[in-house]
Amino acid sequence: MRFSRRSLLLAPLAAACRERATPAPSPSASAPAGAPRRVVSLAPALTDSLFAIGAGPQVIGISDYCDYPPEATQLPRLGTSLTPNYEAIARLSPDLVVSEANAAARRKELEALAPTLLLPWLSLDEVTRSLIELGERVGRRAPALELSARMQKRLGVPEPSSGPRVLCVLGYEPGKLDEIWFVRSNSLHGAALRAAGGRNAVSEAVLGNPRLGLERVLELDPDVILILIAPHEQRSPAAFVEDFRRFSSLRAVKNGRVRAVAAPEAFANGPRILQLADRLERELREVGR
Repeated sequence: MRFSRRSLLLAPLAAACRERATPAPSPSASAPAGAPRRVVSLAPALTDSLFAIGAGPQVIGISDYCDYPPEATQLPRLGTSLTPNYEAIARLSPDLVVSEANAAARRKELEALAPTLLLPWLSLDEVTRSLIELGERVGRRAPALELSARMQKRLGVPEPSSGPRVLCVLGYEPGKLDEIWFVRSNSLHGAALRAAGGRNAVSEAVLGNPRLGLERVLELDPDVILILIAPHEQRSPAAFVEDFRRFSSLRAVKNGRVRAVAAPEAFANGPRILQLADRLERELREVGR
């Protein structure tokens, strides 16, 4: 096995930091026998999932972007899988690091500090399979199986044949619609939209960044536009709706079916996706009246 120069340099750092690491919690209080007791999570979805399957007491550090559940936000922040804070991670002496798999993740460098589990985490099938693998790795197989089955039952449904064509907007520059980020059909969020009874206005699978220009939005002409508002957004929902009302030729604008929804769960891709499916279903029911 070949290691990068950085990973070779990190090995002595990890050894030195372990000597002064925070004492490990009691196994009986934090982990099943034989399971890792000191887990670092470098992705919000993984942190959310660990707490959801009962492994919260085993988590000792989180990514810079983790904001749920509330008890996790009190833990040390350690960067991300792309930009880890190696010294801070080594200082905590983890026995497992988990994050989402992507080409830019620092697998070799993280492996020099602790065993590392990088999981595919985009589509519903990837998430539910990875959730089971995560549960097995941290000694929480039964609750992980239960949560995975619940997600498959709620979200693993075919797209309705007669539901409204929905453009779910995840973000754009305030006041401008020249580049819109949207929910793609081949994602976990796309599964939530199907489960809510909507058909994705962008029906094809999108492998790159899910972005649309205004011309493409006008061409798609969706029945419903749902603008999902991120946490801590300063603009009012009405301001987002007004951005789209300027384009009166859009079917959704003509029929008053443009809605802006404050939905923190829309910006997570862990178990809270179940809440998003319920929220989208309520919104589509409301606009259909």
